Amino acid sequence: MALTGHYLITGAASGIGAATAKKIAGPNCTLILQTKSNLQGLEEIGEQCRAKSAKVFIQQADLTEQQQTQQLIDFTLAQTDSLDGIVAAAGYPDWGNFETLSLHELMQSVHLMQQSTFMLLQQCNRQLQHSKGSFIGISSFLAHKMKVGKTITPASATAKAGLEALIKSYAMQYAAVGIRCNAIVPGYIKKDGTQHQPISPEANAQITARIPAARLGLPEEVAALAQFLLSSQSRYITGQMLHIDGGLLL
Repeated sequence: MALTGHYLITGAASGIGAATAKKIAGPNCTLILQTKSNLQGLEEIGEQCRAKSAKVFIQQADLTEQQQTQQLIDFTLAQTDSLDGIVAAAGYPDWGNFETLSLHELMQSVHLMQQSTFMLLQQCNRQLQHSKGSFIGISSFLAHKMKVGKTITPASATAKAGLEALIKSYAMQYAAVGIRCNAIVPGYIKKDGTQHQPISPEANAQITARIPAARLGLPEEVAALAQFLLSSQSRYITGQMLHIDGGLLL
């Protein structure tokens, strides 16, 4: 189901962001799509959305950098007085533990997930109020599962947990004016795009053994949930952390 209105999607060159853009694209839909560096991938997604009659703007910005995040926000706000939805899908897992993780790497994760989200929420608030819009942050099971196999992931756990707290706080403050703000918490989702190295069959078997559903999730499955949360059908849902993980955290 295509949606109408104006939408900003970060991390849209591949994965969940790309799948969401393609899912909601259609006539009377304007998409502002961001990537950090994968411009070729983003242009391809943009063309697929344009083929569905969506109007598409392409933006490159490193959301770990405050100035570049501000430039993305300024561009977005220059396009419209009303934002129907934001999907903050930019992100990456940092698998460093306390022995290998540097302070810089920790703060890069925090800046991407918390600083950029705070800036989006604060500065796009008027536009979201105007449309009674929906904000979706893409979190991760790493905010809830402190040990994955033999690995500890303090950077991703910290960054994503902070993202979820920001979303709950914003949802509490602005529910009364009609804004919805939720997080999607994916489990293991199959990677796509040329920048992702396929995992070996052995590693895939180790991962799927941890998942009750016995398979990886698909970006399209997460995108379907995002589409629902962006639509008017979810108008009574806010401040929620919606897990889509095949039962991983059971």
